[in-house]
Amino acid sequence: MALFGPQSVQTNPTTLRDEMTDRGKKRLISLDAYRGFVMIAMAASGLKIASVWAKHHDALVSGGQSETLWNVLSYQLEHVPWVGCSFWDLIQPSFMFMVGVSMPFSYSKRTDKGQSGTRRFLHAVVRSLILIALGVFLASNWSSQTNFVFTNVLSQIGLGYIFVYLLLGQKAIVQGITALAILGGYWYFFYAYQIPETELQNLTAYIEEHVEKADERAEHFQLMKQYEGFGSHWNKHTNAAAAFDREFLSKFPSSEQEFRGKTYWLNKGGYATLNFIPSIATMLFGLMAGQLLIGPSDDRKIVRRLLIAGTVCLLAGMVADTHIWPIDTGTWGWSVCPTVKRIWTPTWAVFSTGWALLLLGMFYLLFDVIKLKWLAFPMAVVGMNSIAFYVMAQLMKGWISHTWQIHMQTIDSFAGTNLIKRFFGETNILAPINESVLVLFTMWLIALWMYRRKLFVRI
Repeated sequence: MALFGPQSVQTNPTTLRDEMTDRGKKRLISLDAYRGFVMIAMAASGLKIASVWAKHHDALVSGGQSETLWNVLSYQLEHVPWVGCSFWDLIQPSFMFMVGVSMPFSYSKRTDKGQSGTRRFLHAVVRSLILIALGVFLASNWSSQTNFVFTNVLSQIGLGYIFVYLLLGQKAIVQGITALAILGGYWYFFYAYQIPETELQNLTAYIEEHVEKADERAEHFQLMKQYEGFGSHWNKHTNAAAAFDREFLSKFPSSEQEFRGKTYWLNKGGYATLNFIPSIATMLFGLMAGQLLIGPSDDRKIVRRLLIAGTVCLLAGMVADTHIWPIDTGTWGWSVCPTVKRIWTPTWAVFSTGWALLLLGMFYLLFDVIKLKWLAFPMAVVGMNSIAFYVMAQLMKGWISHTWQIHMQTIDSFAGTNLIKRFFGETNILAPINESVLVLFTMWLIALWMYRRKLFVRI
């Protein structure tokens, strides 16, 4: 924890305000740019590159496309099935990490405005509840009834937010020990659980009856048995967090009919409600970084400490689990805990935080030290309205695409162009990618319009 430096240590929100440097009294463009970068990456949905490559592999290769490049892009722009990490997997932890980074800036400004400790606490509670509710709302999009699941990133942030707030302004050593204690306790929670044989049989029967596609069924069964012995405690659907959800989520109204005593049996992706617990550690690491940024250290020390801390976290994750290494370790590899984003294992929390710290350090260097504001601007306009952009990405993509098709048809009929074929045509292999770029650019224009009119959505 000393990597963040003793000068970043604060005792409470009041001293956080008193010791705040000029960095804390102005908006750091690196933070807006980082949030915007994460939101743009999320909204892009990988530009559908992975699906295009899977569907048109032969045609693209025969057309002279680089197979290596497409393989790399399709891997990086899609979630790994279970153990491992891609660029796409790093979006959510980066978003949650930035929640912690922003907290010292947000609440020190509230203190400056004269808000009492009680009012700040109530604001944190209300923000938590709104985020949870908004996550459920978005998860219910196009459902026949409210879909009571809490794996959406907004719900996950909301569930852990108040716990992070309670540690705001504490010493870095206290925050760090708390984060490690959470991860250690969560590791033991998984390690101590073994799925009962009857539960495993019922789970297997559910998959056989309710998962229609044979290849999907095969993947479920494969990942349920990926590891034997020690590693089996973190297999898909058979782990402690999945068991908790089978009991907890079955208590909520569900569109599913009861199957052997439960209305909820699994999340197809393996995500779990209890992910918010180790995610608290992710946000706490962000909180520590935020207090470093707002404190009296000079720019060079800040960049150096962020980069060193990020490197240490990456190495710690790789030492704990050799499966994350970019090379095949073969029979001599080991794992204290598999690195799985979908259940936010402790190794994942540490490893992904390493990348988040490195990115924050580079963004701070580029945009607040070197001051390349022209480069930051396209990302910052999104980052300053990250919640609005996230909701747009969840609700408006289909409408934006349909609206463009309507008007492109009109343009094609009058001008004799082929815009529909280029962006939406079924015979155009790259049409899904073109469509994704068009929809993303449209959402960015909306964010730019909101920025120019100073319309900022806050919770």
